[in-house]
Amino acid sequence: MEADEANSPHLDWHLEQGERGREVWYSLVTDTEDDVAFWYRYTLVSTESGHQEARLWAGLTGTDDDFFTTRRYPLSDATFDEPFALSFGEEEEHDARLTSSSARGALETDDAEVSWRFEYEPDDTVFTPLRSEKLTDMAEEYLGSGRHWSANQSVRMDGTLEVGGETYDFEDAPGHQGHTVGKSAPEEWSWLHCNSFEGGASAKDDACVEVLNTGGMTTLCFRRGGEAHMLNRMKDIVGPAANETTENRPGKWKVHAKGEGVKLDIWVKCDEGTRWKKAAYLAPDDTSRYVAHSSLSSVQVTYRVKEDDGWSEQRTLDSEAARAEWGRTSPPVGERDEYVPEEFA
Repeated sequence: MEADEANSPHLDWHLEQGERGREVWYSLVTDTEDDVAFWYRYTLVSTESGHQEARLWAGLTGTDDDFFTTRRYPLSDATFDEPFALSFGEEEEHDARLTSSSARGALETDDAEVSWRFEYEPDDTVFTPLRSEKLTDMAEEYLGSGRHWSANQSVRMDGTLEVGGETYDFEDAPGHQGHTVGKSAPEEWSWLHCNSFEGGASAKDDACVEVLNTGGMTTLCFRRGGEAHMLNRMKDIVGPAANETTENRPGKWKVHAKGEGVKLDIWVKCDEGTRWKKAAYLAPDDTSRYVAHSSLSSVQVTYRVKEDDGWSEQRTLDSEAARAEWGRTSPPVGERDEYVPEEFA
């Protein structure tokens, strides 16, 4: 599957009021030298009560200009093109546009105007939480679990972010772009992504890890040296040999996994000074989901790989630039009035 196919809209967005659906395209990019991270999202939602909207989101972490803000559009202002492109705003002057190799957007905070523009080569690898397409179809239809694609799981981005009179430049910056969809939303989840480990890309062979836990089940992908270990078969998710989450609460998560030629222990930690981005999402059934997101989390990955003569020596990857989030039906961190936008709180 290519990035365009993974990004293409899964739902028909000519929805009548009262038809349920939610589709999200999200992206993250990090300037590791300056410890600056930017998180931006393009979302569409239609709820059972008849609420419909498109929404643009943006959040900056690691500077004196830190912010998290959002702008709402009529659903009719969201348009698609082929190959994949999603645009918000009036046809002649789009405020935002996402493709599988570029992104731009513009909105205002209380204090400043914000705009961004990024370009990147699409990733050849697409990660899905459940490898089997048939089982994914069944889970979507009967369990309401929706679908998820890491369409551009590990890319290098070039571009700029402007906040008021300040410009932040990103060059060959580690980035990620994903796509999730459903007619319902999980009640609880945790997510980790990191493709920026200490030592730089050449020293760590472009390592990347992504982990998703929902419904008590953990699925993951670990990449290093051009090889991808996808622990996303049914046996990896349920049963005696499944990936194991041994501890999981907002700000702390431990995972143990074995399979596909790799043994992994993953530790995620957000310290007390974490600059959480707190988002309130509207689900298709008109309930809210509250997400505490940290774009600059700590992660340590200890692993061994299967070689011709047995298992390798233990190796360790460390990063202070991981992306981690916890989502629930109630706020994972802090109080409801701290979450954006407040009308969902």
